Amino acid sequence: MTKPTLFVAAMLLCAAVTAQPLRLSLKEAERQALEHSYAMKSADLDISASEREVKEVLSEGLPQLNATVDYQQLLQIPVQLIPGEFLGLPPGEFAEVQFGLEYNITGNITASQLLFDGTYFVGLRAAKTALELTANAKSKTAAEVRTAVSEAYCNTLVAEANERILEDNLEAVNDLLTETEALYENGLIEEQDVDQLKLNRNQIKNSLENTRRFTEISRKSLNFLMGIPIETQVELTDGIEDLVRLNNNAAYLQRDHILERHPDIRIARTNVVVQELTVQGARAAYYPRLSLFVNHQQNAQRAAFNFTEAGQPWFPATILGVNMDIPIFSGFQRKNSVQRSQIELEKSQVNLTRAEESLRLEQNTAMADYENAMNVWETQKESAALAERINDRTSVKYKEGIASSTELNVARTQMLNEQGKYVEAALNLLTAKLQLDKAFNLFED
Repeated sequence: MTKPTLFVAAMLLCAAVTAQPLRLSLKEAERQALEHSYAMKSADLDISASEREVKEVLSEGLPQLNATVDYQQLLQIPVQLIPGEFLGLPPGEFAEVQFGLEYNITGNITASQLLFDGTYFVGLRAAKTALELTANAKSKTAAEVRTAVSEAYCNTLVAEANERILEDNLEAVNDLLTETEALYENGLIEEQDVDQLKLNRNQIKNSLENTRRFTEISRKSLNFLMGIPIETQVELTDGIEDLVRLNNNAAYLQRDHILERHPDIRIARTNVVVQELTVQGARAAYYPRLSLFVNHQQNAQRAAFNFTEAGQPWFPATILGVNMDIPIFSGFQRKNSVQRSQIELEKSQVNLTRAEESLRLEQNTAMADYENAMNVWETQKESAALAERINDRTSVKYKEGIASSTELNVARTQMLNEQGKYVEAALNLLTAKLQLDKAFNLFED
């Protein structure tokens, strides 16, 4: 077990014992998912199955030993006709005779060894290549798991941030409503101003309840992706601002377009190798198959069922031989098999070219999206600060009787919208960085 795994396991144990929330940073959440997510467990089992498949194919070339036991009771012994001259009968007549005894048993053991089979050697190479394909698929699964966990982690942070924004605004509206009601009772403002603030408060309450429900679902989704019980209380130790600072860097755009390291390309190229071996295997079906065998048997015939009695005769027979299976004509089945495998090979080569071009497009798109997300985040950060200052000044003017409740409502709604857009821009920036890492397979750094 690796040190990160021990660390996360220890945290899970402590959280269970003390009933305290499990504290996880983004990197710790990723490690947890890589070790315990359902997708990674399935990928590990796929590799184990491929390893057994290699051993299964290899065992076909090892010595084989089989045994059989055949027991027969002749309820009616077969009748044979033989020429009557052997028994002194007139020529042309036949005599009815019975050969054999009622009880018969034969024990047979056969050892064989494959000497040559073209399809066996190709199949062994194909099985090893399939193992490599499964390992590449696991790398792709790991990248997808890390991306999914990171997105869920960031989505949860954003939901929590929206929840805090709404809570702060609800508290501010309640304070302002208390002051406004006092002014109304003193006859300084109209009742409409009070009603307008109550309406704003109710709208914020509804939004806050919806956001709380979404936050709870986001936490459970993150737990599911990490492979822990969804009811486990998890505290996210990374803040959204911290993650934005780590991922907001124009240097990330200076990437070399290297395709070979990406699991999609490795999978596509391994598929080409698999199809090449499939063609070789189809052609090898034309070759003879040669094997060596040794067979030994013991046979006994009895008039009574006394096979377990000592001293009764058993009749042995031993055969040493070589078997050669020579394919001659299969109704064009082998020819069509070769042609079909060649078509599949061409198809895999087309898929490889498509995967390379698709990855180039994905990398260019990811870089453009990331650059745009950085620009939008910078702009939205400034807009949120401006909206907050406008709201603060309007609140002061409202208390001084200079601004109306409508102006205050507009300023507060504008601030809420800009704060929400700022959080959304931060999420888009983090998501764009994740897609950039995925496109360039930076998870293996």
